[in-house]
Amino acid sequence: MTNSICKTKGIVLSTVPYNDRARFVHIYTEQMGKVSCKIMLSRLHHNGGQRPFYAPLSMLELVLEGRAGQDLWQIKEASLLCSPYTVSMLDPGKTAQCLYMAELLDRTIREVEANPRLWRFISQSIELLQLTQQGSANFHLLFTTRLCYLIGFHVDNSAWHEGMQFDISEGIYTAGPIYHPYYLTADSACWLHQLLDTRFSDLGSLHLNRQQRNVLLDMMLTFLRIHLPEVGTLRSVEVLKELFD
Repeated sequence: MTNSICKTKGIVLSTVPYNDRARFVHIYTEQMGKVSCKIMLSRLHHNGGQRPFYAPLSMLELVLEGRAGQDLWQIKEASLLCSPYTVSMLDPGKTAQCLYMAELLDRTIREVEANPRLWRFISQSIELLQLTQQGSANFHLLFTTRLCYLIGFHVDNSAWHEGMQFDISEGIYTAGPIYHPYYLTADSACWLHQLLDTRFSDLGSLHLNRQQRNVLLDMMLTFLRIHLPEVGTLRSVEVLKELFD
């Protein structure tokens, strides 16, 4: 079977060591979903050893060679379209959010086929992250809620009423007693309701302190792990929790 050539945009999710000379790069592509590519270390940096070309959430124009359905593709050509991680290096908060968003996407996306709706959401989110100023401390929270919805885990936010708790394992608001530890109190459920009712353009009107953000982040990751155990523990979360006082 002959190899095929695919021209596509791609978003870098992670790099994984292979040996002393090479790395695997996980990329979410517009045309083929998630793919893995092996690249030599000499190609990880461009322009005389500047910041990594394949940094988290970098968007690339790619020419890939391989066989449909196979696990590994070869990068024949790559050009950088944008790199929010390197642009945000002077903003520790956005840098941490880039790392978190890339790691979360790497753990949750398994599709090896095109998903135009998911691609549009991720690519637009990368652009918005760079542009957002007011309320940017809450960006990763809203991103996580929208990602949950797109991969099939929807919360009916219209069911919320004041005084209700949120059952994390069931993904519902409830006024009744909850007999397990996976829930939000009424106050925390109210914060969740406000978050789910917010658009990216309105992030400046969402007022959460660091403790409230951390409660909601823990809740959403617990919610995801219940449905997707492979999400596991994200290394980027602890750094993220220490920011945005």
